[in-house]
Order: sequence, then structure tokens, then C-alpha cells
Amino acid sequence: MITDFKKIDLLSPSDFEIFVRDVFVAAGWSDAIITKVGQEFQHGDGGVDIFAYKAKRKFAIEVKQRTVGITVDIKALNQLVTGAKLANVTNMILVTNSYFTSEVKVRALRLGVELIDRDSLQNLWIEKHSEIGREIKPRTYQETVINDSVARFNNGKNRLLIEMATGLGKTYTVAHLVKRLLQQGKVKRVLFLAHQVEILLQSVTAFKNVLGIGTYSFSACFGGANPEDTDFVFGSFDTLFSKIAGLEKETFDVVIVDEAHHTPARTYATVVDHFHPKLLVGLTATPFREDNKDVLAFFGGSEGHVGKYDLAWALRHNKLAFPKYLVLLDDLDQSRIDQLDMGMSISDLDQRLFLHKKDEEVVRIIEKTVQDKQIQNLKGIVFCRSINHINYLIQFFPAGSATFVHSKMTDQQRWQNIRDFREGSYRYILVRDLFNEGVDIPETNLLVFMRYTGSHTVWLQQLGRGLRKTPNKDYVHVLDFVGSLERLNEVHQLTKRVNSILVETENWEPAPRDTKKTVHNSSLEVNYSQSAAQVLQLIEELQYRLKSRMQAIEVLRGYYEDYNNIPALNEVESVLTDITADQIATHFDSYFGYLEAALTGQYDQSFFRNLCLDYALQFYQENNICPTFRAISLANQYNGLLACSELEVKFLLGNESELESYLISKNKSVETIHQVITEPIGNAAPSNTKAFDINEESLLIDKYSGLIKTRHDLLTLSSEDRAEIKKVFNSEFRFFHCLQNKK
Repeated sequence: MITDFKKIDLLSPSDFEIFVRDVFVAAGWSDAIITKVGQEFQHGDGGVDIFAYKAKRKFAIEVKQRTVGITVDIKALNQLVTGAKLANVTNMILVTNSYFTSEVKVRALRLGVELIDRDSLQNLWIEKHSEIGREIKPRTYQETVINDSVARFNNGKNRLLIEMATGLGKTYTVAHLVKRLLQQGKVKRVLFLAHQVEILLQSVTAFKNVLGIGTYSFSACFGGANPEDTDFVFGSFDTLFSKIAGLEKETFDVVIVDEAHHTPARTYATVVDHFHPKLLVGLTATPFREDNKDVLAFFGGSEGHVGKYDLAWALRHNKLAFPKYLVLLDDLDQSRIDQLDMGMSISDLDQRLFLHKKDEEVVRIIEKTVQDKQIQNLKGIVFCRSINHINYLIQFFPAGSATFVHSKMTDQQRWQNIRDFREGSYRYILVRDLFNEGVDIPETNLLVFMRYTGSHTVWLQQLGRGLRKTPNKDYVHVLDFVGSLERLNEVHQLTKRVNSILVETENWEPAPRDTKKTVHNSSLEVNYSQSAAQVLQLIEELQYRLKSRMQAIEVLRGYYEDYNNIPALNEVESVLTDITADQIATHFDSYFGYLEAALTGQYDQSFFRNLCLDYALQFYQENNICPTFRAISLANQYNGLLACSELEVKFLLGNESELESYLISKNKSVETIHQVITEPIGNAAPSNTKAFDINEESLLIDKYSGLIKTRHDLLTLSSEDRAEIKKVFNSEFRFFHCLQNKK
């Protein structure tokens, strides 16, 4: 009985065959028989070591034991194919305790052979589950996505973005979608694109399970291989990019892009844009990029957005391992907490609140937490800020307890370190952004975020992948040494969102029947250190409504996707959850800036141009002079939020001479266009508008310097004084910021 996976290398060839047979039986195969030399075949074992059954299908399994580092070549693949043909078996699996050459991977895909290398064999041994040969029936939420996608395609939509959290079966869902379209005779050839070979090989298995073997032809276009004339081509972006000149634009009827949030990047977009398919489908768990390149717009806008089953939905419906999340803020500067009630920027708050303990002390906290939580058989992934941070941090872990991987290592070095982590005595593996896509370590039971202040999207990817459910994992511990108020609030908002989602009984994942396993009464358990809890309480009590730029963008995008329009300016605070005019002004300067950041190309800019022209024409007719861009900007606002900033007015109207020429040429008022921003803005009386300059800002700063130290001080001012501040600075947040800089 093997209890330590790496000991499989010490087994004799016959014992290794027995081990493989037993692993397959534990994973759901039946009637597994090891072939005997000269019996099933006239000579030797005929290239097949094991015959086994799953879902009423017979499998031919060839086992190749190698010294790790010596890869399995094409000869073994040919032996299996020949033996399976002699036995009249179409389902084939090649298994090794080592790895396969790139040529084997390409040919195996073409021949319909499943490959199980050392890492996949370990997963099979741990999980006692395999996707190979699995009977696939879409789950309720997957059926909803399939039906919705088919309906939109039939109604003329040729671009779709399917959003489903990690672990919800995006690939199986799109495979069923393609099957439906094939059955309807609407498509023939399909290209599946991904940026990692591991993702492609996993995807082939899913498609073969859904479509069956022998009905359609498959080929690979990765590792430099040329695309073949098959029904399905599974290709990597880098290889397709080098071969694209030889491919016709109409080569494929359907193009599927996995991890679609990469697509707006230049290389990926070049490949995707080359083709003109009948249907382009993007798959993603996180549809928005931090560089504001719009994934949603690339895949057809809100009308093409299907699914929307995100991480919060998956947690609420028990689709992921139960996360025990601990937020640690022990490096908080207590003396700065009181400054939360002042109008400081988020970056200012972060710099003043977070002193950042020494890494040595943070590692001690990790070790103590592991001991206190009694985490057994620890396998922890530690997400670091940079490669330099990895190299520095690893020295503080106990000797022999931690290894690392990063993008500057060779592929061989990375896989060796991952293998050492999984099979050896290492308890931690330090990474930067790896493990987000294409790599699974099912035995992971601890995630650590080391003061990680990176993107919201990457955090969700890392968290979601670490929570992937396995039969032997009830829950995952998460330690988050938050490095910013933004991250602290993101965790808090995720908790609120999970709890706010109504449970759909038809999509609820029931608890396991095994009575030995813990049954959790909630979808997410989050605990906060004393300092973290205190900051959250202050935020709630003061109604500080900490909203990051990205969170505000997501709120507006969500509204647009639900209603297919943008709210009127005077409705923003009432229809966008927890969003205020002050916050929009702070992050985006204006409503126009907010829309540009969130919905570039998805709304009509001409409204804002006409709005500015309406006011300019009215002003010109009453005063016989052309208004300044600043005056136009200040005339159109609501509750301190400008419709357009001064620079945006200039962008919309051109230079002042062009504006003046336009106004002179007009002899009558321009009819106001259909309202999107309503009358409280457009009807602002020009006679009451004045162009505030820097002198008025300075006067107010001098007036209140020394008097206004906290937000509470502001509340003591008269309504007239506060109105004057808002008029001059557009936002009380901006006023505080200027006041602090003055000091």
C-alpha cells in the first residue's frame, strides 16, 4: 500500500502496474484486468497492460514506468494504438510516472489517446476521481447558460462571453453548447484557444466526454505543430500567432477562447481578430481587466454576457470548498486610525495606516496560526508581491519547509519545484501570479496573501482556484495579511455579496452524506484581527463607504448589464448601490470620466457634446460672448458631481475658436436632445454660474486652515459654507485633500 506518492518510483514494473490498476479502480473503473504475456495477444502484451471499464466503455491502458526526467516518447504511443486496435478498443489511456514529449502530446490528441503523466497520476491517486470517460449531463445552471447562448446566437449575436467561476465547468458547458449547434447543423469546424498546453489537454478530455470518440476528428496546434484539417483544433496562442498567415479568415465556424480576460492583450487580440467565425465565445471567471481594456466589449457587450455565475454565487451554492478566511491587520498604526474620518485619498490612508511588519515576524505569525488551527498535512501556497519579495521572504521560513516558483525560472525548474512541493516535505510554496490558470494542486489546504495589494481580478482568480472542491477536502484556510484598505474592504464586500445572494434550490450543492465530514451552515467564514475589525467598524460607523476605483466601475457595469442603459446623473446615488457623487468625483473627476472608465464605446458620447453646446449657445445668446470651458463644465453638475470636467469639455468641443465659430453660425437655440442627464443639470441657470479660479480655492483653504481637522469639524459649518466649499472644489473629498497638502 503506497502512502507516500514518490515511492512509486521504487516499485517493480509489475507492482507499478498493480498500483495503476488499483488507482483506476478507486477512481471509478471496474473489471480492471492486468494483461498476461502471450494470452490476450499472440506476442507479449500487445502494447496494452490493463483493460478496464467505465460508463459501459472499455479502456485500453498502457503503463510506462520511467526514471523521472526521462520522458515517454512516440514509440509507447504507437504501441498502445496498435494494441488497442488489435483488441478492437477505441478508448485509450497512456500512463507514466514521468512526463511526455511534446510530440506525444500533439499526436495523442490527434489519435484520441488520453495522457496521464506524473502530476495527473498523483491527482488521480489523491482525488479518486477522473474526468476521463465521465458521463456528462449538464447541471441546471449549465443548461441555463447553454439555452441562453443558443437563443442569443439564433437571434443574431455572434459574440458571447460566458462568465463562470473556477470549478463550475466552463469547458463542459461550452462543449455542450457546441454539441447543440453541431446537431442543429449550424456549425462544422471549431477552434479552441488557450495560452497554456495544460488547459488545452484538459479541454480535449471534456469535449471527448461530451461528443464521444470516433464521431469527430481532433488535432493539436501547439508546440510548433501546424493546424490540421480536422473538425476540432486545440491551439495555443503563441503557435497560432506564428501560423496565422496561412489560415483563411473563415477557416472556423466557432472560435472559443479560454481565460478570455487575456484577449484584449495585443498578441491574443491579433489571433482572435484574424478569424471571422459564425460565433466567437469567450470563457472566463473574471471578465474585467485591471488595465481597463474592456473584455466585455470585445465579446459583444452586455447583450453577449451569459452566465454571470461568479465566485460569490459559487460560494453561496456550495460549489467550492468552504473557506475559513482570517484577515490579519497586526501591522496597523493605531495612532492613524482617527484619520479615517478625514477626506484623505485611499493611497494616503494606506501609506499612513500600514507600517508593514518585518517579514520575519509575519512568517512567525503564519507558523503560529497553523499550529493554533491544527492544520494537518499542511500544503500552503503563499502569494507574494514580487520575485524579489519571494527571494527575500523564503529565508525566514524554517529550513526545508518552503520552496518557490516564478516566471523567470525555466519550465523544467518550475515543474521540478512544484513536484518537490507536492511529493516532498515542503509545506509551503512561494509564488507570485502562477497557479492562477492551468495548474491545480488539489491537496492545497492553506492560502496565504502576503500584504498583497495587487489587482482585484488576480486575487479572485487565486482565491477561486485554491477553493476548487475535491472529495478529500472539506475546507481551506486563508490567511490574508492585507496590505491596503482596499483589500480589507474587498474581503468585506465579498462577504456581504455572498450573504445577499438568494439561494437557488435547483442549483444548491448538497452536503456530502459522509457523516464524518463537517457540515457548514454558511458559505464563507471570515474572521478579523482586532485591528482589522476596528477599522471596519469605523468605516461602517462613519459611513465612509470606502470604494475603490475598480469596485465603482463594477457597480456601473453591473447596472448597465441589467438595464442596458446608464442612470441619469441625478439618479446615480439612488440607483447605484453604495455609490455617491462625492466618490465618483474623487475617483473619476466627472460623470463622463466615470462612464469612459467603465463603459468605453458602449454609450453615446454625443449626448455630452450636445449638453455642453446647449449651455454654450444659451450663454452666448444672453451675453454675446463665448463661455470658457471651465464655465461650461461648472454649469452642468449635480450634487457636486460635474457632467464633464474642463478638459473633457475641450475634448468634446474642440478649441475655443472652433466653439466660437459654431456659436456665431447658430441663429437659434439648439433643441435639447433626449434626456439622459436630467433637468437639474441641463437647466442650471447661466446667470448664477461663475468660473471659479485658483484664487478662490486658496482663499477657502486659508480660511479653514487650522479650523478643519476632521470630517466632524466640517459638520459644524453652516449649510451655506459647505455649499460654497462644494461649489469651488466640486467635492468635500478634494477640499480635504487640498487642505492636507497645504499643511
